[in-house]
Amino acid sequence: MEPARTYFAENNVEHEEVIYSAHRDLPALIEYLAGLEKAGTKAVLLCVAGLSAALPGVVVMNTELPVIGVPVPCGPLNGVDALLAISQLPGGVPATTVGLHKKTPINAAMAAHRIIKLAQ
Repeated sequence: MEPARTYFAENNVEHEEVIYSAHRDLPALIEYLAGLEKAGTKAVLLCVAGLSAALPGVVVMNTELPVIGVPVPCGPLNGVDALLAISQLPGGVPATTVGLHKKTPINAAMAAHRIIKLAQ
């Protein structure tokens, strides 16, 4: 996600970086999301996920904030499984995703920035 960090810094986009796993620390993730909701936070959540890519779907079901899934090129399918898992979420699970290539993090950052600018 380094390209995303660089983009945010160069464009003065306030951001917060936290690390949660839908598999390893689900209660903490849900508590974090509830805190965002309670505080009235206006944000776009970038959910970086590989392999089964559960994180974007779990996050979008636990917040009203927009979610962008960022697939990671890893594992035996080099991230194709993550991309498909995010892009094929069922109806009523409105997460979006970006492509799977070396520019993926910056595309996610740019998309989030554009969404944020709409709310200003």
